Amino acid sequence: MKKLICAIMTKFDKDGNLVLDDGYAEFLKSLINGGVNTLMVAGTNGEFHAMSIEERKKLLEFVVEKFQGSVEIIAHVGTTNLKDTVDLGRHALGLGVRKLAVVAPYYFKYDESSIVNYFLRVAEYLDEAEIILYNIPSFTGNRLSFSSILEIVKRSGNVIGMKDSDTRPWIVSKIKKALGKDFLIFGGIDTLVVDYLSMGADGQVSGTSNVFPKILRSILDSFDSGNFEKAFDLQKILNEIVEKISGHEVFVTANKYALGVLGHDLGYSKAPFRELKDDEKNSIESFLKDVKLWSI
Repeated sequence: MKKLICAIMTKFDKDGNLVLDDGYAEFLKSLINGGVNTLMVAGTNGEFHAMSIEERKKLLEFVVEKFQGSVEIIAHVGTTNLKDTVDLGRHALGLGVRKLAVVAPYYFKYDESSIVNYFLRVAEYLDEAEIILYNIPSFTGNRLSFSSILEIVKRSGNVIGMKDSDTRPWIVSKIKKALGKDFLIFGGIDTLVVDYLSMGADGQVSGTSNVFPKILRSILDSFDSGNFEKAFDLQKILNEIVEKISGHEVFVTANKYALGVLGHDLGYSKAPFRELKDDEKNSIESFLKDVKLWSI
């Protein structure tokens, strides 16, 4: 089965405080019921960049307490600070979470040697973990190249996969050929799910699945069963969903608003995300009527 990993959203109140309540737990349970195999905690859609280290720890503790044993959990522990990344990683390991995603360094533009050395140090400090490289150059400004990926994997003993939020599905088959089929590769851009699957990806890490897990699950299952025509048709629908909601210029706010319309209160987005305008809200509400069957 192709794996659907949801980069889960985080609930905050109007002042940006973390909210961990029964409503949030019910939301996460609905994701699992909708076909999500794995919860990725504090990823991009979880607004990790605007959270404190303590908030990230509390969030992971909540998810582990509620769902460990019933669903796979991946902790994203990447930061701009090696010490904090290791701290978050050790905290996750202490909770029994072994799979740790680590985003490429961001803000500064780093050369390849710096990026390779950073990941090797993370892997060394967190040698009990299974590390998943997290490539998202549109946000970090740093792309994990093919040569860097190979060097990191071959020089470490515990880097077992990567999430590629990039526009290069071709790299999947190239990496699989070089590292073997057991090295896990997940697509990370929801408009390219079928493209990455076509090259041999093991599944998808999806932000859109916070609202529309059923269509992601159906695409993955259709492709896995050889029903490629259905997978392509569903990809077209998913592309429209991304255009209208999850790819919105304030995508976290748009996703949270859509979830609210569907009965799941995820609170507010952290600043500096803005609130939606009335015409944006009306557009989302109208569009949801056409695609509700694919929603949470």
